[in-house]
Amino acid sequence: MRSVFHQPEAVVLASKHLTDGTGSLRWIYRELAPTAPQDTGWILFADNDTDQWNADFQNFMPLVVETAVVMAPSLVHILDLPYGTDLVFDNRPNTKGWWDPKRRVPVWLADGTVTPNIQIMNGGSN
Repeated sequence: MRSVFHQPEAVVLASKHLTDGTGSLRWIYRELAPTAPQDTGWILFADNDTDQWNADFQNFMPLVVETAVVMAPSLVHILDLPYGTDLVFDNRPNTKGWWDPKRRVPVWLADGTVTPNIQIMNGGSN
């Protein structure tokens, strides 16, 4: 896998609820087949997104990775996870971090008790 931070103008797709400040980051998913070299495959969803909202492509916009990280600094710990990754952000007191909802395990916790298993390889992506 190639690090998203080393791609020129790498972008994520973000809900407009995140970009206009009406929602908070809650869930992210990395698509298996990005359509352009600068596309990291990540889609960022807000806590107030609904199925109807998510069904309309116009409700999402590309953001440069650095902008997304400014909005949600904890993204820096998980953006290099592999395609197909599906995570939920838990922002409760004493629980802040990224969780794998399928396995119900933490991937990264703000208190540093969990470190993600990220392997970055030079060259093409896996």
